[in-house]
Amino acid sequence: MAHAIEHRSTTPDELTAARERLASAFAIRDHARGRYESAIGTSSELGAYMRLRQASQKVAACDKWLRWAESDNPLATPRPEHTPFDELVAL
Repeated sequence: MAHAIEHRSTTPDELTAARERLASAFAIRDHARGRYESAIGTSSELGAYMRLRQASQKVAACDKWLRWAESDNPLATPRPEHTPFDELVAL
């Protein structure tokens, strides 16, 4: 049975919160990038890289959520990117 999509409206407060989450995710990612660059060539490089990767994924998720919330078509949701490396990380 098909469901009708009712009008979806995103409140200005929700959009503001989504923009703030994206800005915060960018700041965390930038900090993680600096820590990774400092860790290159050390024993903590891999851990710093994984934290940078996680922070980058958070930025992507926040960005996709904000783009969806701002869109006029709720069915046009951005699809997540999947890479072969994701399967290795999940092990």
